[in-house]
Amino acid sequence: MWCAAALVIALVGPATGPACAETDGGALTLREAVARALREGRDAKIARLESAQADAAVGKARSIYWPHAAVSSNAGWSNRQNDTINAANGQTVNGKPVVKQYPLSTLGSNAAWLSVYIDQVLFDLSRWHGVERIELEREAVAVQEAQQRDSISFVVTERYVTLLRLQRLAAADAEQVRQAEWLDRQAARLFDAGRALPGEREHVALTLEEARIRAAQRQQELDQARTELWRTIGGTDEAPLLLELAPDSVPAASASPDASSDAALRAAPELRILDLRRRMEEATLAAARAGHLPTLSMRGGYFHYGTKRFDSFESEIAVGVDLEIPVFSGFRTSNTIEEASMALEAARLRYDAERETKRARVNELAQRLAATQQQPQLAERRATLADERRRLADLALQAQRGSVRDALTARTEADHARGAAIDAYFDRILLWADLEREAGLLAKTLVGEPATATP
Repeated sequence: MWCAAALVIALVGPATGPACAETDGGALTLREAVARALREGRDAKIARLESAQADAAVGKARSIYWPHAAVSSNAGWSNRQNDTINAANGQTVNGKPVVKQYPLSTLGSNAAWLSVYIDQVLFDLSRWHGVERIELEREAVAVQEAQQRDSISFVVTERYVTLLRLQRLAAADAEQVRQAEWLDRQAARLFDAGRALPGEREHVALTLEEARIRAAQRQQELDQARTELWRTIGGTDEAPLLLELAPDSVPAASASPDASSDAALRAAPELRILDLRRRMEEATLAAARAGHLPTLSMRGGYFHYGTKRFDSFESEIAVGVDLEIPVFSGFRTSNTIEEASMALEAARLRYDAERETKRARVNELAQRLAATQQQPQLAERRATLADERRRLADLALQAQRGSVRDALTARTEADHARGAAIDAYFDRILLWADLEREAGLLAKTLVGEPATATP
């Protein structure tokens, strides 16, 4: 299958290696890249596994609410189990005590050969608050997964934009090489005609050599960036050498209206996690205070004591309650309460500090994004003017009304202006992505609903 990457071939030259990767629609869009990273990337799989692990932990903690049933057995064999003792059993016949034979192995034993019993906690407020804390931990892990989705989306966006930037720069480098080759031919003719100095001729040749080296280095950077993007989105085999991107799939770099609002700040993953941590410390404090309260549980079951039981029965069914009232624990409970209170106060202060830091960070990014709104257009106009000055310098050189030095100066200015225009455009996109990530909106903006997959 032919790759739809003729533009890239024209800019960076033919290449050898694996064929292009087939993507939906021919070109890999930013949305597809982010969705694939969230579905196939290692970091996304780790986040899903941690979330599933937290779900299992909650299920284990909630087992306290359910009865626990078990079966145990103490049945066995002993070389002394047939030893007996003769003793009067308290009965008399004709005024004489009745002597009977009893096995020594069960004399005074209360261990059952077979036990089938059920335990049920009726009241244990401390453990119930512990379950509440674990449920909050599960919720915090879910928020961390959402935060990880935003981080993955930012990394993919950054590498996608970097690859686009390098492709644009590679195109500019190819144009610089072509312009340098043209100027080198002109300088050679002028030098042969005695209209150019040896230093000018050497300067042009050096400029051409530097342009070719820069283009080769850019190609290496392009290959490396392509590989990094491919690995980030979950690619396991060798990266396609002509992976085609879709520049139009990058969203416009404009801030969301509610990115810096108080509601958006409260919904930011970092603040949500800290709020959950605060609530977890509240649950820990409540569990510590419940250490002064009694606990109550119930146990019942069937017990079989074997065939050689000394008592007059071999089995029984029993039900009982276990009531424990704490009286004095060596100040352990009071110290635990004090420790939990300090942890709760620290969690509250940590939340307040992070909220102010987050607000300052989001406002700074929003202001920078607003301040650079016109930068790409201005930089592009400046680059267009520089290209026009270069063209006029070339025409003057051809008409023998200009100099090689003027042409070199115009080229240097045009090259710098073109690079600045490319950087201004893509830097603003990365600034927008950073703002969306800080607000916790990047993954939602790029892919909408979460991408799901089996871990």
